[in-house]
Amino acid sequence: MSEEQPSPRSSFTIFAVGALIGAAVALLYAPQSGKETRKLLAKKAKQLKDKAQDTVESAQGFIKDRKADLASVIHSGKQVVDNTKHKRS
Repeated sequence: MSEEQPSPRSSFTIFAVGALIGAAVALLYAPQSGKETRKLLAKKAKQLKDKAQDTVESAQGFIKDRKADLASVIHSGKQVVDNTKHKRS
């Protein structure tokens, strides 16, 4: 029997979870007060949220542009088919 190779996606997930656990442990052992740590976590969470929101908006714009391009190509293709049908008639 052959062993199954883990998918790159599952490998990345494992890496990401490990990185988060490592970051949490580092924060617990950081030489600062709990209040400072909470402020830092809130600041980082806001930065992460803003970055995620920017990424989503960028992706939505990209998809909208590709959708418009695809609609244009489909329309052009339909015109070519219609022209070919009329020429054969």
